[in-house]
Amino acid sequence: MTTKRFLGRIFFTTALLLITVFAIGQSERKMAKIFVEKATGISVYVTPPPFLYKYNLKTGILDTIPYYTRRQKDSILWVHSDYIQHIRDSVFIHRFMQGYINELKVYGFHVVPHIGDSNTYQVHVAQIELEEQYYFYSDTAYYNYNVYVHHQYLNALDVSSWFALRGPLVKSKSGKPKILFAENLLTDDINGHFEIDPYSGKIKYLYTLDSLTVKKIYDYAENLGRTYAGYTFDYLMNRFLKKYVPPSRRTKRYWRYDPYRKKFFFALNDRFIPLRNNP
Repeated sequence: MTTKRFLGRIFFTTALLLITVFAIGQSERKMAKIFVEKATGISVYVTPPPFLYKYNLKTGILDTIPYYTRRQKDSILWVHSDYIQHIRDSVFIHRFMQGYINELKVYGFHVVPHIGDSNTYQVHVAQIELEEQYYFYSDTAYYNYNVYVHHQYLNALDVSSWFALRGPLVKSKSGKPKILFAENLLTDDINGHFEIDPYSGKIKYLYTLDSLTVKKIYDYAENLGRTYAGYTFDYLMNRFLKKYVPPSRRTKRYWRYDPYRKKFFFALNDRFIPLRNNP
């Protein structure tokens, strides 16, 4: 075989592979579009959690205050918390669910006040856990082959959420709901940079700090609800693709949809984590 023919065959094979991959992607995209169109006919019944689980993980205070029982320890941490003792469960849950339900409607779902027939999806926000803690912040810069590092602890609130989902696309042999998990971290907002002092020549780190507040946490709760509504839509859309796109034409991509720009894209970590609670 001549070099010219060999290179031509490689080019043809590569082109065929690219066309095949494109065709597979198009198949998924077309089915994803069908799911978006079908969303207006999907009913969803949503229920909130009864309360929040709240913990203070800033345990440094225990080095100076003695305690003898677990109850005393928890009481000390609660009293010396900066946020969780001031967060009202009813307000946080209301803002979270408000964001979640309103955003489901943006995606086209029909949110219903009660369970209809077997085609109605049931979403129960099974649990929300708030953990007050510190977040270790680090920034680095290079000047004249020297490395300068700034370290600082920021206030943070870790929010973990569990969703129990039932419906036509998530039926299991055991009859149990599918449990989906998501976690997000809210911190003080720091904006800083290294700068050379014109008089001393020393490197300083200058920054401004927008501190975390309870009001910001409530606003964050509503935004989280909106985010997780998108995760819910995307999870069902990908279950739809798994069911109706033949395995030979499926990719390993996890599709996401933006209802505001009417565009599809692919997820990295911005998605639910399905827990292995049932087959």
